[in-house]
Amino acid sequence: MMSNGEAQAARAVRKKDDQVRIVEVSPRDGLPEVCHTLSTADKIKYINKLSDTGLHKIECASFTHPRLMPEGYDAEKLVSGITKKPGVTYVGLVPNEIGCRRALVTEIDEILIVLAASDAFNRLNIGRSLKESLNKMLPTILDAATKNARSIRVYIMTAFGCPYTGRVSVDDVAQLLLKLVYMGASEIVLVDSTGMANPRQVKSTLGTLFDLQLDINLAVHFHNTRGAAIANCVAAYEAGVRIFDTSLGGMSATPYGVGELDYGYWNVPTEDLVHLFEEMGIMTGIDLDKLLDCVRLAEKMAGRSLPGHLLRAGKASQIAEIPKYLTRKHVLDP
Repeated sequence: MMSNGEAQAARAVRKKDDQVRIVEVSPRDGLPEVCHTLSTADKIKYINKLSDTGLHKIECASFTHPRLMPEGYDAEKLVSGITKKPGVTYVGLVPNEIGCRRALVTEIDEILIVLAASDAFNRLNIGRSLKESLNKMLPTILDAATKNARSIRVYIMTAFGCPYTGRVSVDDVAQLLLKLVYMGASEIVLVDSTGMANPRQVKSTLGTLFDLQLDINLAVHFHNTRGAAIANCVAAYEAGVRIFDTSLGGMSATPYGVGELDYGYWNVPTEDLVHLFEEMGIMTGIDLDKLLDCVRLAEKMAGRSLPGHLLRAGKASQIAEIPKYLTRKHVLDP
């Protein structure tokens, strides 16, 4: 365990690194929910367009059984059709060993696995206890991925709270993190599954986890269920996180454990967070104009507006013309 002085020094080093990396999750998470009738060719066109924006990583496919998730039927064809761009990592979700075998015969770069820090949530969402996932499913997937030179990304859902059991102990999250690092995960994502987190909690949790000084990439994935996602991203940045999951236009499937609504807009809009960071002087490496072109394409495919703000509000740096109705002479009442 580090001393207070060592912990403060480690935090100072993290905060000097201003560059952030954005992981786009909409092709896997949001697009199938919002755009129900897309062809494989449409999805490939969308992913290829995203690849040209400067994004660091794209979650592009889900290797789930078509009976459980019909939109996953074309994962192999989708991955084979993508024009992979150097410097971009393409990620595929695998729910189990069979899904992993499907993914490993494609050119997918990284395998995504999903767990929950809450055992109750893990049982409901994945159908296994957390112990079963760690002892049975994960070792098989990790071994296969490692032998096939694929990196492993792991979601820790309910990292900031479970809707069925309440707050999740940061010690429980830390223990799970330690196990995953030991097992060979290369990137771990703390997921606020149902939007329970707040900025103070985010800073406290991340401070504890960073003080472990583990050799792991740590990312965050916030849901905007209660409107706090952007604030939580800023808090995570201030705590030292430099990898953020976002979704173009905020597109998302309804997070498990949240009441169903008639739209799927739960994620942090990529364009809004990129714009915010850039305005703060924090480099993202993303071409915002190209990103907004992707938003326009997504809205065209969806047949409706998406809830991201930037496409309609414009960049903060834009100078607007004074509307004619404001140029009328105003006379104040005496």
